[in-house]
Amino acid sequence: MSSANVLPSAPPKEPFYPVLTAPAENFRLQEIDEMAKVLNQEVGHYCLVAKKYKQAKKIVNWSAAGSSALSAAFSSVSLSSALFVVGLLATVPSGGIWCCLALVFSRLIIASRKLEAKIKKHQEITTLPVTKRDTVNRLLFKALNDNAVSAHEFDINLSEFQQYNFLKEQV
Repeated sequence: MSSANVLPSAPPKEPFYPVLTAPAENFRLQEIDEMAKVLNQEVGHYCLVAKKYKQAKKIVNWSAAGSSALSAAFSSVSLSSALFVVGLLATVPSGGIWCCLALVFSRLIIASRKLEAKIKKHQEITTLPVTKRDTVNRLLFKALNDNAVSAHEFDINLSEFQQYNFLKEQV
């Protein structure tokens, strides 16, 4: 057995994250990390909601297509039975079914348009936490590389998070 195949049993000598000396810097780093976690949760939430709306829209569209096809079938049956005197009694029920299916089709189209508006809104909302999350993460990694979080970097992160909350309220 060669030494290249053996995994080391001891932990690495240097820590994964830099050790910050001042408690204020550690507090700033923790706050920035909390902001990043909140933004990650927001991104996940809005992506999930947009996905659910897309699934609902797909179901509504397929239902509208089925309703349209059945409506066309019943309208042709109603028209053909009205042309022949023998099928005159079947015209009234098939015509009623045709009207109901046409009404269902129109309502499903309206529901599809409303779902499309909600999908568009959630996609716009999703871009907001994604951009703010990327900015906060970029500043967080910069602070980790510098091994310090300056007051200016912390203020930038705090203002980004406050701006996100303000813009979220506006949308």
